[in-house]
Amino acid sequence: MPTLDTTTVQRVAGTSTYRLLGTAGHIDHGKTLLVKALTGVDTDRLPEERLRGMTIELGFAKLAVGDTCFGVVDVPGHERFVRTMVAGATGIDMALIVVAADDSVMPQTVEHVEILQLLGVNLAVAAVTKIDMVGSDMVDLVVEDVRSLLAGRPFENAPICRVSSTTGEGLEALRAAILAESRRAYNRPCDSPFRMAVDRVFTVRGRGTVVTGSILRGSVSISDVLEIWPEGRTCRVRGLETHGNAGPTILCGQRAAINLTTDGRTTPRRGSELATPGYVQPSRVMDVRLHCLSSSERPIRSASVARLEIGTRDARVRMVLYEGGQIEPGRSALAQLRLGESVPAAHGQRFIIRNEGAARTIGGGVILRPFVRRRERDIGALLAVLRFLESGDDEARVAQVLRMAGFARPSDLQICALAGVELADLERILDRLRAQQQWVLLADAGVCVVPDAIDDLGKRLAKWLERHHGAHADEPGRKVDSVVGWLGRVAGQSLARPLLDRFLENGVVKRFGSFVCLPGFAPRLTGSDEKMLAAILDEMRTAGFQPPSLDTLSTGANADRKRLQRLSTLAAALGELKQIDADLCLHADNERRLRETVAELIRRNGRTSVSEVREALGSSRKYVVPFLEYLDRIGFTRRNGDYRTLADDGEQ
Repeated sequence: MPTLDTTTVQRVAGTSTYRLLGTAGHIDHGKTLLVKALTGVDTDRLPEERLRGMTIELGFAKLAVGDTCFGVVDVPGHERFVRTMVAGATGIDMALIVVAADDSVMPQTVEHVEILQLLGVNLAVAAVTKIDMVGSDMVDLVVEDVRSLLAGRPFENAPICRVSSTTGEGLEALRAAILAESRRAYNRPCDSPFRMAVDRVFTVRGRGTVVTGSILRGSVSISDVLEIWPEGRTCRVRGLETHGNAGPTILCGQRAAINLTTDGRTTPRRGSELATPGYVQPSRVMDVRLHCLSSSERPIRSASVARLEIGTRDARVRMVLYEGGQIEPGRSALAQLRLGESVPAAHGQRFIIRNEGAARTIGGGVILRPFVRRRERDIGALLAVLRFLESGDDEARVAQVLRMAGFARPSDLQICALAGVELADLERILDRLRAQQQWVLLADAGVCVVPDAIDDLGKRLAKWLERHHGAHADEPGRKVDSVVGWLGRVAGQSLARPLLDRFLENGVVKRFGSFVCLPGFAPRLTGSDEKMLAAILDEMRTAGFQPPSLDTLSTGANADRKRLQRLSTLAAALGELKQIDADLCLHADNERRLRETVAELIRRNGRTSVSEVREALGSSRKYVVPFLEYLDRIGFTRRNGDYRTLADDGEQ
């Protein structure tokens, strides 16, 4: 495979640790020259960069110190290229903060350091360059300025090295300091799902599309299938290189050049992301912890528009605050980001916010919910959820993700992305949740569910029934099939019946004949309705096995049919009437006599027919056929041709 990267250095035998080191600092403070002095590589590869003496695009080199190999990302220092700087700083393990001794701390020095802090970079080494151009007293003053700049930040104790890229003075001490600080870096697991933000795309003749980037997590091997986001299409890894060296696998902490085979419909671009299939998904809405920089000239106001820098992507975003109308400089709040385009993200991922014109950095933060379908109406409950996701341990976050998912269990990879946990730890986390009864098997469904999700659904069901009772106080509730259908739409058809059984058992709702209602509910009837209901029941009892229909009830000759229907429905719910079919009811006493009569005929003769039942009941075929079909339907009898026999449970 041809060389994919323009920065080629010798492979170091025995290298066992990989780290990403990103530069930071003001323009013309010597970042690129320092990288060349350390690595031998001039990272200004573009003719325009070399002509103007100014870094415009990201540059890359490899630095080997001891048993550690650093992928060095050199970023531009000009204020117009802060977006590029953010792209380069994404995913680095530590920073090399460069300050010129003849210039000291400058605006972009401050902004870059603030960006590093917002991106969660906690390790750094500072290099005061150009010490050969000024006196030692001036160098001392600049060192103090740098120390003041770093004070109060995660890397306030970072070593500060005095170097000259021209004479080589201090370079060995700088290498040693970089190595020492790197020992403190977090070892990202290489067996986790893969992610890489694309910062460069080009074409190699005979090979096709090549993308480069810093591997944020996991590893990638030749022949792996990856997803390209936000498009969501798949591609296959055709070849791999890191700083000019081809190999079968590249690990997190390394720079990667990946030769891709795509379907031809999707071409990755800068800002795209490659990931393990099924791990991340793009979203236009995210819940976050949003921080306003202390140096910001004004607060961040709710509903204001800005630019989001995340990974190597830049997108327009509207910030909606959950806590108050604005965030004062130096403060933070829970908020929602609403984007104009889909962006892939994961829990715990950092981002930068720049003003709408992208002229200055105003804040940043961390993603708590990377994928939000809707904004909850209960803001108090939402804030509690976000605080769980922000400060809870691995188990608490996984439990919260499962609760938010309700009854549609996310895949293992999705849980990892939504909860910010490693795939290797997930089985242990789920086992502990089961042991703590925070993830339980729903009886008869074979599905594990978070109890809180069941409780949440029970509350929703109660509110749904409460609204129905309020609008129809004279009805017995909702039909069982209607409730099962509602639960099926919310939780899935396979879980609807088990969930209803659980809610009935726990007293969330109660059964009212063929209806479901709230435990304390009872239909409200007027005095005249009570009298009419009693008259209807008396007429139905007296009619025996030739019951009248609603239209032929003498009791309701002058009554509204809807009123009769409502009262007969209530009587059925109370168990006083049995619904034979859509137009035929039997009084409960007569229905019991029907079952006794049919059972006696079958016991006597071994079976029975329509004519035998008709004769025994003194009724007609018009009624007896629906009667026997009803007994078949409820499992009392079983039809075999023209005859009926008792079903297995027919005597109950």
